[in-house]
Amino acid sequence: MVVRTSSPKAKNGKLLTYSIEVGLAGLLSYWAATGIWSSAHRPYEDEQLGGMWAAISTIFVVRECKSKSLTAAIARMSATLISFVLCLVYLAFLPFHAWGLALLVALSVLVPGLVGRPGDEVTAAITTTVVMVVAGLNAHAAWKQPLLRLADTSIGVTAGIVTLVIVSQIGKWTGRGRISQPDRSATSRAD
Repeated sequence: MVVRTSSPKAKNGKLLTYSIEVGLAGLLSYWAATGIWSSAHRPYEDEQLGGMWAAISTIFVVRECKSKSLTAAIARMSATLISFVLCLVYLAFLPFHAWGLALLVALSVLVPGLVGRPGDEVTAAITTTVVMVVAGLNAHAAWKQPLLRLADTSIGVTAGIVTLVIVSQIGKWTGRGRISQPDRSATSRAD
């Protein structure tokens, strides 16, 4: 039995490529959220928060292989949709309060498990926490925060997927495509 391992140079090359993909995808999503999606009526702080949120969503989605990226994209959107519904319903009727935050975080952990999305609890709870705290900072338009964060997340997820498609096409043209399955550092075969 012969065991082959990837060379350190090959691993570093893949790591470098992956880091460049994440950086470019983050730039694309930030630019889309602050440049394209932004309007003259949106305050600068909201624009920057949207850019940050889109970039974070992109970073969450872009993984080292296509299958992990698609799974992460679905998880990100699922968690965001759960948080969106919970926060929008709450903020449509009540202002931010620490007890409301605690209640929604608890529901953000409970609901994914109840709807068949175990594993999305942490992301939903983090999303809910950010939406609620930002809503508390901007009390006069608190109900808008879930809508804005849903849009920003959608931009980020889309930018991540678009980047992966572009990188995949470039890989086909150059013969250096992304791996479609998780990279195995050691493979074995019988001689």
